[in-house]
Amino acid sequence: MIQKLIILGFLKRHSASGYDLKKFIKEDLGIFSQLNNHSIYYPLGKMEKEGLIIKREEKGGSHVKKYMYSITPKGEREFLRLAREALVSQRRPFIELDIALYFLPFLATNDIIPFLRLRSRFIDNVKRWLTAKEKELKGYPPNLTLLLKHHHKLADAEKEFIADIIGTIKRSGGKKRRANVS
Repeated sequence: MIQKLIILGFLKRHSASGYDLKKFIKEDLGIFSQLNNHSIYYPLGKMEKEGLIIKREEKGGSHVKKYMYSITPKGEREFLRLAREALVSQRRPFIELDIALYFLPFLATNDIIPFLRLRSRFIDNVKRWLTAKEKELKGYPPNLTLLLKHHHKLADAEKEFIADIIGTIKRSGGKKRRANVS
């Protein structure tokens, strides 16, 4: 659903090649989505068969064929349906950290804290990227600012939670023991 929503949303702006879509997904949405765009042409072909997009051939430089994709009226309707569905989605985000927390008692405390600190540094990098992106997008539509604010708040919450986990582990004592945070 998300991949289709992203492709249709991008094509609402303008026609684009598969390469343009891949680049957009990687560079603009990479921090917000775990979307795998290695095979963008498969979903494009599928969406073309569904009548959501059309493909036209263009001649590029040095007579190389280039396919450009555009959204159809049916694709416009599907985009609206998917966007509305995403707004009311009750699916919780999956966070790999939660799985590791479930199995925390099986890990040695001297293993856990360095990895959590590493994760915390990664989140610092994400926050720096978000701040730079906010400056870069000054004057852009407010929805982009909201997206960045949302991820800033998520990063802040995760950073605080990681500090709480580290504090709990330290208070439980014992460097070589298994984590006892239950």
